Amino acid sequence: MDIVRLVEKKILLVAEKIIAVLGEGTSYTNFEMELKKELDGLGCEILGTVLEALEEKTFGSEDRKRDWTVVRKGDPKQILTPFGPLLFKRRYYRNRLSGKHAYLVDQKVGITPHMHVGVNLKASLTETSGENSYEVTTQQISRYNPELKISKQTVGNCVKEFRVRADLGPKKKKSVGELFIEADEDHIKIRGRKGAQARLIYVHEGVSMHPRRHLKNARYFTTVKKTPEAFWLEVCDYIATHYDLSSISSIYLSGDGAKWIQVGREYIPGAIFVLDKFHLSKYILRATAHAPALKASIYQAIYRLDKPAVLARFNEALALADNPARKKRIQDTIRYIKNNWDGIESQVKYPHVSCSAEGHVSHVLSARLSSRPMAWSLKGASNMASIRAVKANGERVREHYMASSGALPALELSQEVKRELIKVKRKLLGKENVNNIPLFNGGHNLTRNALKGLMEQRVI
Repeated sequence: MDIVRLVEKKILLVAEKIIAVLGEGTSYTNFEMELKKELDGLGCEILGTVLEALEEKTFGSEDRKRDWTVVRKGDPKQILTPFGPLLFKRRYYRNRLSGKHAYLVDQKVGITPHMHVGVNLKASLTETSGENSYEVTTQQISRYNPELKISKQTVGNCVKEFRVRADLGPKKKKSVGELFIEADEDHIKIRGRKGAQARLIYVHEGVSMHPRRHLKNARYFTTVKKTPEAFWLEVCDYIATHYDLSSISSIYLSGDGAKWIQVGREYIPGAIFVLDKFHLSKYILRATAHAPALKASIYQAIYRLDKPAVLARFNEALALADNPARKKRIQDTIRYIKNNWDGIESQVKYPHVSCSAEGHVSHVLSARLSSRPMAWSLKGASNMASIRAVKANGERVREHYMASSGALPALELSQEVKRELIKVKRKLLGKENVNNIPLFNGGHNLTRNALKGLMEQRVI
């Protein structure tokens, strides 16, 4: 097969160039760059050769001859791959029955009309953009290969195409005594709107201190567009799919008391709401800034679960307020205490329940969505939040992106090609190939001896 001989020839050519670089005594860093350049070029040439070979196989197949006629041949196509720009030629066909036109080889490998960036490179762009701005992402992708010139718009389009793959669930449900749910939101800027909330919910099995403090088996969920009801249903589905509900004695729901968080109590029967201590402390601090002596007595009354005493102390603070803005802050705090008193009681009754939602929102969402001045489209913000959640769950963004691109048929090799590939593998890895490399035919030198040692599997 021509493709097999061509691949063998190109690999040998790259091997010669690499050995020539070593023989000239170049620095290791220069060698790295030369190797990257040669391997990228080799990758593009091999991909082009494979695609054109697939085109010839398609052209000669009986199915093609029966159903499709050739309209044009030699149509060029350029597409960016992880190796750089790939250029190949293929035929344009028309279906005999339907009259539909198509590039059949493009369909086989997943190249859609008007596609200029390959799926693998799109997956890399999406994964990198989860940690960097679109501008920095373009720089990261092209830092070792200047030919990979990508625009910020292209990165943004990749993010908008991202989809989270479906969770198939475990083979066996887990049994746990307690389950913890924490929730909070990040406020983000949406172009053409006042703004939106990127909401975060995560489910875990408690806190572990080894090897360092972390949440056990935490699972993160996020949304920008879903209603609270739809969002909580997603969380409920996960819990029902992954846990044996009969083994759970207590489910604790922690948060700042926002309305959308309280909706979760309706979808998780028996959930014990625990008010986030961080937000409670923030309200108390704002309300007693002008009367700090009252703060200690408020906390003491909370620990005694003495609601009338707590409200009495805030009324004292209200009497001491000297301007309308301060009075409003105190009134808001009183309303907050009244609306979330059951969550405050749970703080005292269940001291082992903590809430780190504020920190998780900062780490998972704010670090990319709102920590610096930026505005998003609604879809871009929603998908970026999903990308951040996937990374927080310890999963690969690339795998989710590839799954959403659709399954492609496996490329089948004939028995003849398989036999030829086995011969090439044996030749490239065997001793017979040594004599084909010019450096090995010269006199003795350090590079020659080292490389021959490697070929013969000796230690240098």
